Amino acid sequence: MSAAGKKMLEEILSKPIEHMILSKKMPPNKEALKLYREILKFSNYFYWNNTKGENWGEIIRKSARREFEIGKSESDPLIAMKMIMTTRESLQKTKEKMNDAYFKLHQTVDETRNN
Repeated sequence: MSAAGKKMLEEILSKPIEHMILSKKMPPNKEALKLYREILKFSNYFYWNNTKGENWGEIIRKSARREFEIGKSESDPLIAMKMIMTTRESLQKTKEKMNDAYFKLHQTVDETRNN
């Protein structure tokens, strides 16, 4: 789990769970909006097209929008928070994979230039 995910989990666990269930209080909208904006910014790094000719960045933006629309209608605060945490963790894993791929690409370019 990423550091941000761990911090969010600690925040949730520090409050009594009964309070969240009884009050039906939703997780802060600002956390969901922050995550949505982060996904939109990150989608700009996906500038290539898939085999159908569709831009991956646009596919990611549309998918994120659909997921967040579904999340808006969720009334159970625990499920809503789980959705946010799962999305954040997926985003972090995708960023790590992207960074690894760029690092390997740069390594390959450097090796081929030096030979």
